[in-house]
Formats: sequence, C-alpha cells, structure tokens
Amino acid sequence: MAADDDTTPTDPASVIDAVAAGAARPEGEDEHDGVPGGADDEVAAWRDKLATAAISPRAKEALTESREHLDAAWHSSDAGTEAAPAGKLRHAHRAALVGMRHVTSHQVPFNRELVVAVDRLTRVVEELATRLELVDTLEERYGGILRRAQAGVATAGVQIDDLAGELAEVVAGLEDVTARLADVEADVAGQRQVLGATRAREDVVLRTLTGAAGTGTGTDTATLAAEVDRADAALLRRLAAAGRPRPETVLAWARQLEPAVAAAAAGAPVLDLDPDRGEWLDVWAGLEGPASGVESDPAAAAVLRERGHDVSDGEPVAHLAELPAGSLGAVTAVALADVRPLGELVAVVDAAVTALRPGGALVLVVADPAGAATGDVLWADPRRRPVHPDALVLLALDRGFAEAEVVGLEDGPPSLALVARTAGGAPPPA
Repeated sequence: MAADDDTTPTDPASVIDAVAAGAARPEGEDEHDGVPGGADDEVAAWRDKLATAAISPRAKEALTESREHLDAAWHSSDAGTEAAPAGKLRHAHRAALVGMRHVTSHQVPFNRELVVAVDRLTRVVEELATRLELVDTLEERYGGILRRAQAGVATAGVQIDDLAGELAEVVAGLEDVTARLADVEADVAGQRQVLGATRAREDVVLRTLTGAAGTGTGTDTATLAAEVDRADAALLRRLAAAGRPRPETVLAWARQLEPAVAAAAAGAPVLDLDPDRGEWLDVWAGLEGPASGVESDPAAAAVLRERGHDVSDGEPVAHLAELPAGSLGAVTAVALADVRPLGELVAVVDAAVTALRPGGALVLVVADPAGAATGDVLWADPRRRPVHPDALVLLALDRGFAEAEVVGLEDGPPSLALVARTAGGAPPPA
C-alpha cells in the first residue's frame, strides 16, 4: 500500500522503514520542540516552587528527586504515540502505531493523569514538610521557654504551698496575740477601776487639804475618811450599774413573787431594801398594806420620793435592825444578798426574823452561780459573789425562820429567790 509522509504506514515494509527512521533520528530532537507551553514549562514551574519552599535541605533533596522522576515520567507518558521522522522506517513506525492504537489510545491519558496525581501528592507532601519544618523551628525556638515555664509553674506551686503553711502559722500567731491582747485589756480594765478609786481618794484628800489650808482650820481624820468612803461608794455604784438587770426583768420577778409577798404581809407593811429604780415598790404599792423602802443612794431615794414612794435615806441593814419586833409583814431585796459581805447578809436575816410578824416572809434575790461561767449580765457587777441556794436555805433556818425554799425566777438572766417564812400566820399560797 502506497502512502506519502503524512500517511500512517500500515504495511510491514513501511512499518520497518518508520522504525529505522526513528532509530536514525538525532538525539535530543523532539517532535514538540518549539511549541509554547508543554511539559518542560510545567516541570520548570515545579522546580521553582521546590526552590522557594521553606523546608529542610534533606526534605528539599528528597522532593527534588521526586520532581526529577515526575519530569522523566511526563516526557515518557506519550511514548509510543509519536510518528518516526522521515526515513526508511517512517512507514513501518506509522504502521506499528496504527496497529497498536487500540492499546496506546488509552495509555497516554492514564499516564498523564497518574503523573498529575503524583504531582498533587508531592505538593501535599511539600506543604506538610514545610509545616513540619515550622514546627521544628518553633520547638527549637520556644521549646526551652515552654519547659522553663513549666518548671517555673511547678516551683511556684511548691512556693505557694510553703507560703500557705507560713500563713497558717502567722494566723495561729495572730490568734494567740489576740487572746493575749484580750487578757491584757481585761487586766487594764481592772487596773483602771483601781486607778479610778485611787484617783477619787486623791481628789477628796486634795480638796480637803486645800480647803483646810485656805481656811487655816484643821480637819479630823474621821471626817476625811468618811468623805473618802462616800467617794468610793459613788464609784462602786457606777460600776455596779453594769450588772443591773433590765427594768422589765425586775418587774417580771416582782409579779412572780407577788402572791407569796401578799399572803405573808396580809395587810401588814412591806419594806423593800435598796429599791434602786423602784420596780418592786411599784408592785408592792398595789398590795393591801403600805409599802416603803430604805435606799443607801440618796440620789436614787430622792427620785423615788418624787415618784410618790415612801423611801428614806439610810443604810438598809441598820434601818431594819432598828424597827420594832413584829412590825413588818414582808422584807424584800432584789439586789442585796449576793452583793453585800456575808456578815451583812447574816445581819439582814437576823434583823428580818425579828422585825417580821408571825407568818411574815423574807424574799431575797441572788444570781444563779452557774451564770458566772457563761458571762451573764448580772456578773458585770464587781460586788457580786456566788451564793449557793442551799446555803441560803440553811442560813435562814439556822437564824430562826420556820421554813425556807429557793425558787427559780422565770424571766431574764438565771436568778434565784429565797422565800423564808416565820412561824405562825396563814399557810403559804399553793
């Protein structure tokens, strides 16, 4: 079969000629030479990208080899599809191509798709290599800082634990100091009381001596001592006011004890010793018989008289001892039994058992000794001392009362009341 240069050879002779012509083609000559674009330009672009990639030399070398393999694969991807140059084998070559077209027609796209796919994978690997290089750089640059920071955090944790322990010791020390300071303040308060009493004595002495020097007259020791005692008594009353129960509490105690006092008095006079603000006199004034009081504080006595009560100035114990025998129906005192010395308490019991009529009653209030440990307000009075209720009962019976009992008062700070009765008279209320 005859054919020109543009005709693909199909007969055996022409195929052989085409093969021979291809073999005789000069090395390096390509059918696509001089055509813009193509495989050479794409390979060059790959090489440029590889050269500018920020990766390590070892990774760059591996990627360069990969690009060279891709370049070779690209140039050989269409092998077997090109016609041989003019020559004795040109027709044979063309004939062979025609005979193998059903095989090579699909191989070229496959080869090129494969090359492109490998190229894409190479790009991904290149990007991963770049990122890994960046990670290595960051690790090299900041890894030491991070490790030092972690070590610093661990050290700080230990130091915080140490500081917490030291802070706990400081807190414990402060608590100890606070407790000691409270003790010191209590001591200072006691010293202030003593100092106040001493200062009052000094003031009296100075005033007395100054007056004596100005008038040229002497002052006997008894007069000076009496004035000093009055100054001390005034100071003591001011201190005792801190342990005074509230008026409504004292009034509630009077209401609770009123049936026993009314039954014992039965119309006879009732005497209240040191009535102070007069709450009990307010209640006793409503009884059948007269109610009166004797107050050791002249100022308090004057106030009670202005309110209409029969109150005289004087010392309660001495006043009670001077009353005629059997002249009273009841003797009461809300603040006397545990703020006076024991000798005065015995004197009050002795004078009362004489001054009371048959069936009369002595009513004395004392603070519950158990309240001293809990800091009840009654124990703020510096004169107060604990008096056991059994001791009160035994004292009353020993000094001549026919019967005696101690009852608990229902209102206010824990307190007790001795109710002692003389022989005779009507039976006590149930």
